[in-house]
Parts: sequence; C-alpha cells; structure tokens
Amino acid sequence: MKKSGFSRRWFLGGTALAAFGHTLGLENLVAQAPRTPTSEEATDLLLVNGSIHTMDAASRVVSTVLVRNGRFAAVGNSVPSQARGVRRIDLKGKTVIPGLIDAHNHIVLVGNRPGWHTPLEHVFTIPDAIAALKKRAADVPQGEFITTVGPIAAMQFPEKRLPTLTELDAVERPVYIQAAQGGARTNSLGKAWLESKGVTVAADGAIAGPALNLALKTLRQELLTPATRKRGAHDALQYYAALGITTHRDCGAFHAEGIEGGIASENVYTMHDPFLALHRDGAMPARLRIEFLHQDPPNANPPLPTLLPRLHNSFPFFGDEWIKTGGIGEFTGGGVEGLRAIARAGWRGEDHTLNLANVTQLIKDRETVNAEIPIGNLRWIISHIPQFPSELADRANAMGIGVLVGWGPTRTGTNVGPPYRMLMAHAIKKGYHSDGGDITVINPWLNFYTIVTGKNLAGQPILGDQTLTRQEVLWLATAANKWFIWEDDLGSIEVGNRGDVAVLDRNCFTVADEELKGTRSLLTVVGGRIVHNDGIL
Repeated sequence: MKKSGFSRRWFLGGTALAAFGHTLGLENLVAQAPRTPTSEEATDLLLVNGSIHTMDAASRVVSTVLVRNGRFAAVGNSVPSQARGVRRIDLKGKTVIPGLIDAHNHIVLVGNRPGWHTPLEHVFTIPDAIAALKKRAADVPQGEFITTVGPIAAMQFPEKRLPTLTELDAVERPVYIQAAQGGARTNSLGKAWLESKGVTVAADGAIAGPALNLALKTLRQELLTPATRKRGAHDALQYYAALGITTHRDCGAFHAEGIEGGIASENVYTMHDPFLALHRDGAMPARLRIEFLHQDPPNANPPLPTLLPRLHNSFPFFGDEWIKTGGIGEFTGGGVEGLRAIARAGWRGEDHTLNLANVTQLIKDRETVNAEIPIGNLRWIISHIPQFPSELADRANAMGIGVLVGWGPTRTGTNVGPPYRMLMAHAIKKGYHSDGGDITVINPWLNFYTIVTGKNLAGQPILGDQTLTRQEVLWLATAANKWFIWEDDLGSIEVGNRGDVAVLDRNCFTVADEELKGTRSLLTVVGGRIVHNDGIL
C-alpha cells in the first residue's frame, strides 16, 4: 500500500512555506502545501565499495555508508547490521564526497532566464559547446530559442571567444549566448528574429553595446512566462546537481521592475516564484537558501525604505530543508544605520568587497555597530576579499565574522587574491563560494581548479603563492560551509547528518590539474533522494 503523503512534518512544512509565500506576496503560488517528499519518504540506500571522503573532523575515508530516512545511519568500512531491506549500490571504487555547498551564488538568476536555458560551464572546446546545444535542440520545439545567459565564459575555450554565427548555425534552432564576462552571440535564425525586434546584430552574430541590453530585454519580454521560468529553475538546479552541488545559498539580484535591467537584474519580490512552484510540485533537485539583497542609500528619506519592511515582515531561517530564508545580502544597504537595523532584528548580514579600502571600511562599520549591539552570534559575512591582510582578519574574527572565498576562474591580473594560505592558518571562519550565475561561473570544479593551480580558465597565473590543496578546497566547499548556512547537519558524511553525497566520475584528489575541470557527478543524492543518475545504477 502506498504510504500517505500526509505527515506532521509535511503539514508543518506546507504551513511554513505558505506563510513565507505570503510574506513575499506569493499567495497564489503557495495556496497548497508543498509536495516535496520529506525525509521519511526518502530512499534508503547502502553505498558499498567506495572511496568515501567524509570531510569529518578526522578526515576519514571509508568504504560504506548507510542512508536511512534521509540521513546517514552508519558510516564505516563494513556493512552495518541494520542494512537489510535497503537499496544496495556497489560503487566499484568510485570517489564519493559530501554534497557540495555553494555558500554564495546567483542560481535564482540562472533559473529565471528566457528561452530553453542551457548552461555551458562543462564544455571546453567550441565543437563540444555546439554538440551540447545540438543535443539540447532535440528536446526544443522548432523555432523556439535555446539560450545561455551567464553560465559560460569565453575563457573556457582555446580561442578565448564565443562561438560565431556560422558555428552556431549547426544548431537548428535560434540560439542566443551571453557570456558571464560580457558579449553575446547568435546564429542566423536568432539574428533574423532579433533584428525584426530592432536589435542590431553584427554579421558574425556578435551583439554589443546598447544592443546587448535590448537583446536581453526583448528575449525576456517575449519568452518569459511562469511556465518557462519554472522549467528554467528546475533545469538550473538539475544542471548543477550533475556537478555535485546539493545546496545553493542564493545572494539575490539588483532589483528591476518587469523585464528591465541587465544580466544581474530581476524583480527581487517575484524571482523566487518558480522555485516555490517547484517545491510545491515536489520537484526540487537541490536545496535552496535565500538571501535578500538591499541597496538603500545611507541618507534615504524615509530611512531604509526597503530594508526596514523586510526586517519587519519576513523571517530569517524560515521554511524547510528544501527552501529556507537566510539573511540580508550580498548587500545590506543603508550604511551603518542599515547594519544597526539588521543587528537589532537579529538577522545575518553580508556585504561583498572588491578592494582593501572597501573591506577596511566594512570592518570599521561593523566595529561601530558591534560596540552598541553585539553581533558575535549572528554569523555576519564578508565575501570575495581579494585583499584582506591578517590584521583585518584578526579584527573580523574578534567580532565573530566569517569570510567567503572563491570567485576566481574568469579573473585576470597577478596576485589578485583572496589570500587563501593566510586564511587557512587563521582562526577566522572561512568557506567557499562561486559568486557565479551572472558575472562568473558556478561550476565548482572550475573554481576548484583555480584555487588549486592558481590559474584562471585562460591558464594565466592569478594567485601567486596563495593556492590550496585539493583536500583543503573540498573542505571549504563542504564541512566549512555548515557555519555559513547555519545548518550543522550538512556538509560532512557523519551519522545523523542529512544524506547528501556526490559519486564522482574521477578521483578529484589525484587526477591531473587539467582533468580536474571536467569532474562531474555520476550519482547525486540529496537527503536520501537520488536527484541525478548518470548510468551508475
């Protein structure tokens, strides 16, 4: 007999999400309780004969794990006695890691792109990119657009450019590609359509200057619907699940009404709708943690016009294991007054920094607030930190502030940071983030490649002597990121933790550096649910 979908946890989860949706003005999308299965409905799994890197405090590598009711029930080197009646998977020596946590990206932007959106962060030659687009075209109705907006960089390819119109003409659908680091390309079908809408396209399919924003705006206006957004949200989460990411902490967007704005813009009050719709349908392939970006000017009248209503009418850490609210970030807004308001409300806050002067001011402002309203237990965050001397790390750590690092595969220059080696020796809380989805890539293996080798995707050295070992990088992206999402039962393979794992197609600890970039997951499990299976079963 089929187990009833109703349980106390299921009911409470639905009630919580309905309240969350009301807070965001999304009552129409959460009128029903969500149907994402709870951990009681997850598959019981026994993984054997693996090289399972637990990322626990002892950095154990074991051969066997048991997942029951969505959590690790046994971790070791022998089959546990309670493993009868579960699904047994022989890993045949494959490398297994905890599900990866990207503690700061822009996955929600990726999920709201127009057309049949197709990330291309996993291909490294133009012929391979064309092959991926042609494979996608097999599922796309004739005449409908295949798009890639953000999750691609020209640096991925030996030519250091995007495919041309002639190359893209091998795809028998209109194609539009807009790279994370600028520039766009289309093919003949896309060129004809865009030109009919008043967009200027060069003979080789290039789109630049004012035409770039017009092209994206037009595609949004013509192609975005609630149904296409929902499809895009699912495809985005599924794409990165195939690369091993099981938890995303999204850090917002620049607010734009309607379809206005550039590649980093969306309506911050409605952009979560498709993800909530997926959750209601029980179709979330990964966990989503939501941050709220605010940019109120310091001297606004009335003060903090968007931040204060958010703090008064929303809740941090509210939802369930699949979708949950977080804090304010990656911009807090309102200067010191904004920080005071966040501290008084007891919320987490995050700002990013791009240079030494900026991060010095961020630390100073937080010291001002901390002297009035202690923030030591709020886990405030500063992200990116390309320049961050140990003296500032000392001051940040004294206030209980953590830092997020990563964010490098498409950067250029020499010794551009972050100072990884200093941070690994420092007591400050540190974790991994990609910052990808709009201005750079999310693919964790491209980011790990840069941190390990010190090179960007063009092969140029950018980190000096500030590289890390593979074990250190994987620790930052798993166990270390528990702190940044306030969930201590994720990020490591330990009894009682949620059953999130990625079974990899190669040994990421030993393969050649260039091969590291191509790593993918053969089997991704989130809370005992198999969300990606690439032929291992």
